[in-house]
Amino acid sequence: MESTVVGRLLILSLCISLLGGCASHKETYVSNSVGSSANNSYSPNKSYINIVTNFMSWKMHKLPAEDQVKQEQAVFFALNNSEEGDVVEWFGKKNNSHGKVMIAMTYPQGSGYCRVVFSQINYKSKTRDFKETACRNGPKKGWTFVR
Repeated sequence: MESTVVGRLLILSLCISLLGGCASHKETYVSNSVGSSANNSYSPNKSYINIVTNFMSWKMHKLPAEDQVKQEQAVFFALNNSEEGDVVEWFGKKNNSHGKVMIAMTYPQGSGYCRVVFSQINYKSKTRDFKETACRNGPKKGWTFVR
């Protein structure tokens, strides 16, 4: 009986993970570039040591909170005010960090439109590039990032 319960739980968890994989995209109101690390080179997670090393590297190269705010402000300023090809830059004097945001293209989507955003963050001698899509539908005023 105990093995039947375990088997059913395994089947249930498999079904849930398969159904979750069928979703076309995830929507969020936060740009992925805001809370990410500037580091983009990690070792394969084949051992506990690699996992810990990768985590420490990610943590060490993550933008400080005040610079995350500047990155977020630059992304939303570009989405709301920039033409395609315009570059919005920000600088963090305290941490010698900086970044750029550019609207690459705009296209209609449903009753609204989407914008493709290229971002670059530089922090502690590391540079990382991001490509995201943000959409605005109809009368809704906020942007939704699609991943």
